Amino acid sequence: MIGLGFTTAERPRVGALYWAAFRRKLRAGFPDDASGQAFVTGVLRADRMLVARVGGEVAGVCGFHEGGHGAVAFSWRELRERFGVRTSLRVSAALAPLGRSEAGGVLVLDGVCVDARHRGRGIGSALLAAAQAHAATRGDREVQLSVVDTNPRAEALYRRLGYRVVGEGSMGVLGELYGFRRYRTMRRPVAS
Repeated sequence: MIGLGFTTAERPRVGALYWAAFRRKLRAGFPDDASGQAFVTGVLRADRMLVARVGGEVAGVCGFHEGGHGAVAFSWRELRERFGVRTSLRVSAALAPLGRSEAGGVLVLDGVCVDARHRGRGIGSALLAAAQAHAATRGDREVQLSVVDTNPRAEALYRRLGYRVVGEGSMGVLGELYGFRRYRTMRRPVAS
C-alpha cells in the first residue's frame, strides 16, 4: 500500500531509511552520523513523501519537490539553532551542490529508497507509479529524477519503466566527498 505522508510514529523509521539510502551524500557536512540522521529525520516533510508500507511497516519512500522545497526541507535558522554558526555553514556548503530545483510541469523526485529487506518485490516500481499518479493530479507533464553512477541497478529500473536521460553532470573534485562522480537526470512523460 502506498500513500502520501507518514505519521509522527513513523518519522523515525522514515528518517532511518532515508539516511541509510543517502548517508554518503548527506553525511559530508554533519559532525557525525547520529547528528546528521537526527537532523534529517527531524526536517523530513511528510507532505512531500510517498510512503510504501508492507504489513503496516514503512518499506520504502519517494520524496518530491513542491512549493520550492524537497522532502528534506530546512532553514538556516533550524540549522543554526541545532549546530551553531560554524557547523551550519559547513552543512550548508556541503549540501548546496546536491540541491535540485523545480521545473514547470515537472514533478522532481527527491530520493527513492526501499528497505533492503523488501527489495526485489516491486516496491520501487510501485513508488514510481505512485509518483506518476501524483504528478497527474498536479497537472504535470513529466516526472524527473536523478541517478548516480554508483547505482546501476536503480538506473536499470528507471530505464525499464520508461525514464530517459535528459542530462548528465559531474561532481568533479567533490565526487570523493559524496561517493559518486557522475549523475544522470532522467525524465518520463506522465501517462495519460
